[in-house]
Amino acid sequence: MTLQWKRNCKLTIQVDANEPQALDLSQFKIVFQVSQATTDQPKAAEIYIYNLSANTMNLLAGVDSQKINTQVVLECGYGSELSVVFKGRVFQYRRGRDNPTDTWLCVLAISGDVVRNEALVNVCLPAGTSKSEAGNTLIKETNKYGLVTGEIADISEQQYPRGRVFFGSLHESIQQFGKENNVEFDYADDVISSISTLGYSVEPVQVLTPKTGLVGLPQLTSEGLIVKCLLNPKLKRKGRIQIDMSNLQTESYDIAWGSQGLDQPHKNPKTAANADGMFIIQAIEHSGDTRGDEWYTHLVCTAINAVVPKSGITVNAVD
Repeated sequence: MTLQWKRNCKLTIQVDANEPQALDLSQFKIVFQVSQATTDQPKAAEIYIYNLSANTMNLLAGVDSQKINTQVVLECGYGSELSVVFKGRVFQYRRGRDNPTDTWLCVLAISGDVVRNEALVNVCLPAGTSKSEAGNTLIKETNKYGLVTGEIADISEQQYPRGRVFFGSLHESIQQFGKENNVEFDYADDVISSISTLGYSVEPVQVLTPKTGLVGLPQLTSEGLIVKCLLNPKLKRKGRIQIDMSNLQTESYDIAWGSQGLDQPHKNPKTAANADGMFIIQAIEHSGDTRGDEWYTHLVCTAINAVVPKSGITVNAVD
């Protein structure tokens, strides 16, 4: 994506959860923030749509703003090229105004909420079932709730000496299975995927330079490498980026008593980075305004085979 001009945005929202009808709201002013942190939180979107008529607001949100579980798809890109930035379901509508003339409808939505909050599993696997087969069984269970299977990490073919039972919350069963096999499961954009805890996605490396959208200089902190660029929907959590190490900014060490030396490995380019400038995206946030200046992607990254922060990034990588 070297020609990042003539930005484009498409927003569609389903009218009723059980009906295929959806409204294309792309011609309105849209302000959005889509975030995916590294903690066990869903990918979330906060989208403001400006100056809708009262009838259209009621059609989408219901008269009492209690209509939920309708699908939201936000696509962004440049020119005619669009890619999905967020796909999920509404869990709240809000109404308000910025001034006497400009009103808005706020859509709060998350991905994979049905699997996280409602989905149940009741499966008994016989002795001799491999760990890989058990993982595939859990993935098929998520497919029953509308998730599509994406990139799946390789899991050992080791067989269970006894039967294995998955019962109760499907999400908790998946998370426990992931911890046992050192993989992370994700439901972003209603796609079930898994990647090795210390690994990265097989998607192509995105090279970030001023010519490909890099804004400012990357900042090396104790929470990871902070990178800002023009909005790029091809950047995904656990994907890889490459930056020019000569432009890397470092942060001062903490000189507070008791903290000296603890944060230095995370802020030292020799230990927290690598010569090739290859980093894994650990947290990501897209923000945009179709009638304003905001159109950026913010990343928190850690270098491949380098010192990884033990806390910071896993707690508050994305505000």
